[in-house]
Amino acid sequence: GPLSGGEDGWNIIPELAPLPNETIIDKPGKGSFYATDLDMVLRTKGIQNIILCGITTDVCVHTTMREANDRGYECLMLSDGTGATDYGNHLAALKMITMQHGVFGTHADSEAVIKTLSSK
Repeated sequence: GPLSGGEDGWNIIPELAPLPNETIIDKPGKGSFYATDLDMVLRTKGIQNIILCGITTDVCVHTTMREANDRGYECLMLSDGTGATDYGNHLAALKMITMQHGVFGTHADSEAVIKTLSSK
């Protein structure tokens, strides 16, 4: 499928290419923490807050958010920085995040996040 390594649409687009000093995590499953050193990398750098984006909202991004939450990270998903093959699934995934007073974290659009981060 298109989300498998080496397939069309799998590579990072040039506008988002990592800088030479940035860590690249090659995940073998749906979540970014499973069988990777992501947790160690984040803890070594003292990172406690994560902003998530990518595809698909309802599978890979949501799985990563749940894994991060289970490990104690504070999570925010960019609602307009994610997408799903079915828009209804995208909306349902966003709704699940905020259930039970934000059980997995929260979500906001990129404009609100940029405005908030720029004011600090």
